[in-house]
Amino acid sequence: MWPTRPPTPDLAHSYRESGHWRDQPIGHYLTRAASLFPDAVAVIDGDTRLTFADVDRDATTLAAALHSAGIGADDVVSFQLPNRAEAVIVYQAIMKLGAVANPIVPIYRGRELRFILGQARTSAVFIPATYRGFDYAAMYDQLLDDLPHLKKIVILGDRGERGTDERMTTWTELLDSAPAEAAKVVAALPHPDPDQVCLLLYTSGTTADPKGALHSHNTLVFENLSMIELFGLNENDVIFNPSPVTHVTGVNCALTLPFLLGAPVVLHDQWDPVAALDKISRDDASFMIFSTPFLQGLLDAAIAEGRPTPSIRYIVCGGADMPDDLTRRATERLGTVVRMYGATEGPSVTAGNRWDTAQLRTRTDGRVLAPTEVIIVAPSERPVEPGSVGEVLWRGPDTFLGYLDPSLNAAAFTEDGFFRSGDLARFDDTGAIHIEGRIKDIINRSGEKISTHEVENLLSEHPAVSEVAVVAGPDATTGERGCAFVVTHHAQDLTLEDVHEFLTGREVAKQKIPESVFVVDVLPKTASGKIQKFALRDWTRNRTDLPPQMVGVSLHAAHEK
Repeated sequence: MWPTRPPTPDLAHSYRESGHWRDQPIGHYLTRAASLFPDAVAVIDGDTRLTFADVDRDATTLAAALHSAGIGADDVVSFQLPNRAEAVIVYQAIMKLGAVANPIVPIYRGRELRFILGQARTSAVFIPATYRGFDYAAMYDQLLDDLPHLKKIVILGDRGERGTDERMTTWTELLDSAPAEAAKVVAALPHPDPDQVCLLLYTSGTTADPKGALHSHNTLVFENLSMIELFGLNENDVIFNPSPVTHVTGVNCALTLPFLLGAPVVLHDQWDPVAALDKISRDDASFMIFSTPFLQGLLDAAIAEGRPTPSIRYIVCGGADMPDDLTRRATERLGTVVRMYGATEGPSVTAGNRWDTAQLRTRTDGRVLAPTEVIIVAPSERPVEPGSVGEVLWRGPDTFLGYLDPSLNAAAFTEDGFFRSGDLARFDDTGAIHIEGRIKDIINRSGEKISTHEVENLLSEHPAVSEVAVVAGPDATTGERGCAFVVTHHAQDLTLEDVHEFLTGREVAKQKIPESVFVVDVLPKTASGKIQKFALRDWTRNRTDLPPQMVGVSLHAAHEK
């Protein structure tokens, strides 16, 4: 059924022989945790605290109810849920069924949902009745005619007058429909094959068209076990998760890792850095993975509040470019901060940890996490010399199995199974990697290639700059020009002369200095904090029409040559 591109037989055999693939489905780890320490806290959601036994019981009941509704192995069950305890229950119930989990970020609306739910042929979907003032039940009611394969839409909350279709039900109604002996029903289900697809996760939208990435039980279990080993995690740790549970980071940290680790996760929804500090302090959170905007906000709040964070052992940052200076300052103030490089297609490819030198931790994107293999290649796909920039290719036990659209796989993989990331990087003489941006993030100015990542890293040190993104825009003379989109502190202006003076003081080549500076109130981002540069590039080509991704982006000032 699934158009997978699994590792070669030799690679798969080596992953098993070395113990990297454990050949256990994800549901096994919840069952084990509930048996070994049933009364230990697994999920903290505000005042709600669920033990491992609670999660196992509720997930079993939900799995039995879905099975009775005709949802089974290989069916896709989607959920467009915020960071709530119910999302954990839904995910674990899907794993018990042997079905395929399809998390969908809450910001998506009708256009994206028709594409994702249609391509995935989703059988059931879980949604909030309302969230952040938006009526999800009413939206799905409008979508039903376009999605005839949907058997159930399950609403968390009161349906009210919305949703008259018989396929719509509520969370409570579905759980009440479960058979009396739910545990026996679920125990009788076929044991999921650890190599089968269990997660369909659409890329988070830094390109215009999302792509559905397929992961197996083995790839996800390895990913989480490798995090436990790399960071020395144990049952005394407390995971803090502000990342959306519908993003690969949330799927791992909130929905999967607690049950392999035997430690609780603290869910944080609707990002507020002061509220995040409160939760970290209250629950002694020690480990967290999130993107740069979360780190900047947490650092600013800790400084403003004068709050120490003694429980934090690790803050792992990935998913968005991180200025070197932010890594250093956050480590000094919050706790050990390390960078991680990965993607939906392979969540952790490189990283640092606390035993690495300060140089590696704060000024590189870490080292390759064996047994993952990384090569950096020229356009010919021949490896480049050390220190030279090229495209990052990788393969490893947590590399995804391919895209749901099989036509995308030939371009995504080499013949020997390396994934073509589309990212640019170089290795330094210590073996650490430096991510230089995306292939599309190169500015071709009169034939000279300029890395936007380098310019962003330098501009982020300007005292007026809160966030910055640099993209290539059209130029009648040079072909392309550098266009800097800047969010400033306190909405102050930043002129082209300011940028020129600052970068000249950093001894930057004149050709690298942006020729357009746009001061905006926000940058267009995905739910996980990645800047949607394609939207910025599109706008530079047609400045009259804002693409959907840039709704809400107000232009305060424009300075151009």
